[in-house]
Amino acid sequence: MTVGDILDGAFKLFRANLGTLAVVIAVLVVPIQLLAAFFTRNLLGGGNFFSAFSQARKLHPSGLGGGGMFGGTSTWVVYAVNSVMLVVVAGAISRVVASSYLGEQLRPGPAIRAVLRRLWALLVAWFLAHILLIIGLVLFILPGLLVMALFVPLVPAIVVEGLGPLAGMRRSWRLAKRRVWAVMGIALLVGLMASVLGFSIGLIPQAGGLLVGSHYGWILTGIGRALADLIVLPLTGIAATLIYFDLRIRTEGFDLAVVAADLADRGARP
Repeated sequence: MTVGDILDGAFKLFRANLGTLAVVIAVLVVPIQLLAAFFTRNLLGGGNFFSAFSQARKLHPSGLGGGGMFGGTSTWVVYAVNSVMLVVVAGAISRVVASSYLGEQLRPGPAIRAVLRRLWALLVAWFLAHILLIIGLVLFILPGLLVMALFVPLVPAIVVEGLGPLAGMRRSWRLAKRRVWAVMGIALLVGLMASVLGFSIGLIPQAGGLLVGSHYGWILTGIGRALADLIVLPLTGIAATLIYFDLRIRTEGFDLAVVAADLADRGARP
């Protein structure tokens, strides 16, 4: 597949599975985003944007605020839970899209249950891959981007093939290494486009939250973040799944019917 094929396929699969994907995100992401917005509602000092900016100018003529901008323990707990939920969402999206790509339709409940059975593998692999990514970014930006590209097929590999964390990482690495530059370019382009779309859609409610202030504005902020996630998470997850299948077709010439039967068998297991 070319970049155009990946983008076209991503938008088509997004539209075809919009209902299922929206339910998955509503169940897993919206509550966490609302909690995150609630626990960070006082980062502007309890007022709206203009009052916070005015107060900051009085206290810090340079325009820079003081400490306490990173929230308390509850904020970090919410962000940790959010990270776990994002892994679950990524897995659920891959499972839904893989079924759709192979000519089947998967409901939200079975998709979430299928991912929960692989949750431990997804979390361990996500943690290890991010350690390698951080190391690569610290060394230099390019090595970090290469590590990112090598792990683009990671979640689909674990979910579709039922692999463990280390086996999934090795599988992802082997699939992507022959086309690492192409994978990196596609992943960056899709990520950029999805982020711009998500930012545009979530901008109005989030801006409204800043103007309203902390008492009720956090609700708008949470809704804005959830709307952005409704675009960003599916498009990037779908693209990763399409890249995974494309790499398997290119490097292995795999049979779609065999994978479809394997997915159906794995989905039927308790």
